[in-house]
Amino acid sequence: MVLGPTIWVQILHHEKAIFPYEYPALFSIAIAFVGIWFFSITDKSKAAEGERALFYPQFVRSQTGLGASGAVSH
Repeated sequence: MVLGPTIWVQILHHEKAIFPYEYPALFSIAIAFVGIWFFSITDKSKAAEGERALFYPQFVRSQTGLGASGAVSH
């Protein structure tokens, strides 16, 4: 944000912005998703193994309802 035209040019009155795009979220969100995906598949900890083992049963339950408890009043 600071290096983009909104702050760098309009507020700080520099001649040209270092980062040319006004909305850096277009890039930062994509980079964040790639980072999350990469670190999740390269995580070899015991906690990650446990999460992977629990994923498929939860996926089946969410798609079919098999093994799910009855309706709950919120």
